[in-house]
Amino acid sequence: MKVLWSNLLKIPTFRRAILAHLHADYFYEFNHSISLEGDYRAYLSENDAYDSFSEIFIQQEYSDFIPDKNIFSVLDIGANYGYFSLWLQSKRSQDKIYSTLIEPSLRCRRSLEKLVKLPRLQNRFQYLHRAVGDPNEPLIKFFDRPYMAGSIFESEHSDPPYHANTLKSSEVLSSNSSSYDLIKCDIEGGEWDLLIHYPSILKNSKFLVMEWHSWHSGGGGFSQIESKLTDLGFQIIKSSPRQKAVGRDGEVGLFLAKNLNFQN
Repeated sequence: MKVLWSNLLKIPTFRRAILAHLHADYFYEFNHSISLEGDYRAYLSENDAYDSFSEIFIQQEYSDFIPDKNIFSVLDIGANYGYFSLWLQSKRSQDKIYSTLIEPSLRCRRSLEKLVKLPRLQNRFQYLHRAVGDPNEPLIKFFDRPYMAGSIFESEHSDPPYHANTLKSSEVLSSNSSSYDLIKCDIEGGEWDLLIHYPSILKNSKFLVMEWHSWHSGGGGFSQIESKLTDLGFQIIKSSPRQKAVGRDGEVGLFLAKNLNFQN
């Protein structure tokens, strides 16, 4: 049998077909990883994970939007594969960062469960399989999208929907003995739900870095988000130029906001 397989794998068309099949259905078992600063590693456990890795580690999307302050506690809302929290920890390897990762995507679940069990992160990173939405509704409809972050909004590239449990404020406030130094939010249009349904979480955070999407459920674009942040006691201190969204009509952008109720 070994000789047979050896001979078959010498045939380029057969070998490419086998590799394509393994890549599509068994990518996780390759256990690909990339070395990071501070002797950390990023695992690429799913075949679309590199897109997210590239955005955060190579394009350095967040590098200009992290406050020049001590950051020891992070609430990572829309964690995807967990690369933001891992990137921040690797960049500040001299510090021990505690991060709570919120992500409803089933596509990301296996990777996040592996991440929080890594020996150097096991007691500091925790993962909650939850979606941001109206806490009075126990379940939120959610759409995964191949090679893109999932969303509560359906698009032409969305997979069939499923339901995720709705995040409760008590689940993240009780897990952190004091305030959060930083909330990172990238939930593909769900950010308005964070602002209106979770004020207690926001008021217990010193800084907020958020990717906003013009089609959010509030219907008022960026100006509506900015106004609501002001009501909550935040001031935007840095923002990116608006960009055309990928995969749908609309605009997106990134900003860093400071909670004025804290003496930073």
